[in-house]
Amino acid sequence: MADFSVREVAGHPEEAPEKKGQFGVALEPAALKICGYALLVGLIGGLVAQGLLELIYLFTNIFFYGRLSFAITNPAHSHLHLWVILIPPIGGLVVGLLIYFFEPTLKGHGIPEAMEAVLFGHSRMRTRVAILKPLATALAIGTGGPFGAEGPIIQTGGAFGSLLGQWLGLTPYNRRVLLASGAAAGMAATFTAPLSGILVAVELLLFELRARSFIPVALASVVATGVRVHFVGWAPLFPAPEYKITSTTELWLFAVLGILMGIVGVAMIRALAWLEDFFDNMPIPYAAIWCPAIGALILGVIGYFCPQVFGTSYDTIRDMLNDRLTAGSLLGIGVAKFWALVISLGSGTTGGVFAPSLVVGGGLGAVFGMGCRHLFPHLVSDPGFYALAAMAGVFGGIARAPFTSIVFLAELSHNPNSLLPLTLCVMISDAVVRLLSRDSIMTVKLVKRGLIILQDYWVPVLMRARIDQVMHKQFRVVHGDEELRAVIHELSQSDIGLIPVVNAAGELLGIVEAHDLLRIEPPDHHFTMRELARSDYVLAYPGEAVDRVQREMMLKNVENVVVVESSRALKPIGIVRANDILQLRRWLLEEEQGELRRTTLDKPEESPGVQLG
Repeated sequence: MADFSVREVAGHPEEAPEKKGQFGVALEPAALKICGYALLVGLIGGLVAQGLLELIYLFTNIFFYGRLSFAITNPAHSHLHLWVILIPPIGGLVVGLLIYFFEPTLKGHGIPEAMEAVLFGHSRMRTRVAILKPLATALAIGTGGPFGAEGPIIQTGGAFGSLLGQWLGLTPYNRRVLLASGAAAGMAATFTAPLSGILVAVELLLFELRARSFIPVALASVVATGVRVHFVGWAPLFPAPEYKITSTTELWLFAVLGILMGIVGVAMIRALAWLEDFFDNMPIPYAAIWCPAIGALILGVIGYFCPQVFGTSYDTIRDMLNDRLTAGSLLGIGVAKFWALVISLGSGTTGGVFAPSLVVGGGLGAVFGMGCRHLFPHLVSDPGFYALAAMAGVFGGIARAPFTSIVFLAELSHNPNSLLPLTLCVMISDAVVRLLSRDSIMTVKLVKRGLIILQDYWVPVLMRARIDQVMHKQFRVVHGDEELRAVIHELSQSDIGLIPVVNAAGELLGIVEAHDLLRIEPPDHHFTMRELARSDYVLAYPGEAVDRVQREMMLKNVENVVVVESSRALKPIGIVRANDILQLRRWLLEEEQGELRRTTLDKPEESPGVQLG
């Protein structure tokens, strides 16, 4: 068999990792190009968000006030009396027609559809989504739908990012980055909240925190926020007093509030899931068209008695944070908005859940704060503070995005003193929801379709381990000039495994395995190991991440690794089989479950051992 040079045998780059320069190691230069594209996506996302908000104002004025105007208007202040019941079904029917005849993914609140595109659709979204989603959302909210604009804007921004990536012929991963950049831009531009835009992309779409994705997303969020500031300025969307806790003892009340809001979040997730099933299984023809109209009719009835449920309810949120409502009004609005949201969204229309969850949490949280102030007048600071924390608790719990929720409410209120109570309330609420519900409001629909969705992310064990931590240090080598018969005679049964073949200087020539030694029948006295040596392995150096080595193994479709001293000293110092890498998963499970046991695998002098701390 022909003799191979080491680079031909292993197919490894000429220079070892330790010989590379610093440029391009921590961030690939190609990421700079994606950053440029992300800036464009951020600009588009900011303009789309502003355009959608203007369209919502236009439809609100048309349907509730009978005028052509883009003025910011609250549908709760209209004087249509009983006629107000018939306005939401108009929007519901039109949205149903758009969903049935043009684009099924218009149904829902936007983020699950974006998540599905990222996780299962190679980050591809259709042009129709980018065009029809804003129109359907504006119709739904403009006719009284109890939604926020943020979810659909996130989906629309993501669609523009995906379309740009497809048009440029980018890889699925880079399309994913641009999709997440568009989503972050939509969130940031809706609420003048750049940090929240970044975090919502990380927690709900990227499921990673890597420079190659995080930096473009952040840039898109910044640009979109700049667009928003250009149109409306820096004033907070929900201005509130400068809240302060009376003492650290008051934190106990915020902890209790977190438990209550977690229970509310679970109720919202389960109610929405049940209603989606109910409307999906309604035995009527063209259910996709008529169900949104039926749900909107029920919304109209609720809105007749409690008009604050109509539209985005931003004015109501401001009133909650500034203690302008009575306990009875707060409780009624919170309960009414809860049912208006789950019924309308469950019926199959379109709209975001962020803003409605703030109304639900804010109403119930403010009532809780008022009750505590009545019982502990010297302990409770401000019921509005409890409304703010409860808003974050409900949103963080149902979305399973706690960090987004904490930063989101702090940004919306411009209230840095709120961070400690917000963090406590949100994390307890999130824990309660995770304990009682397998799914979040973002994933429950996808799970019903048989998709596996995990909203946790971590550094994979293969990226935390070095190849020299898993390699076998005790192994047998054979010289290339040795004859096959002599090798078979000298090797014991325990030696027959992966065997590096070296030259007279001890440098690697190739590998052989047991089946290589046995395939020559009868053994040729003059057949040397150099001729028998194979080239199907990966060459690795000490300190390399197992993840990089495994990726090269998959690309070359090989199962063996030989670790050598360096690129200049190609002397084997260890061998690794595919099964050794699989053992990392077992060690991780044992570490997480507290079942780490001493075995022979834990003894580095005998076989691989891993220290991941």
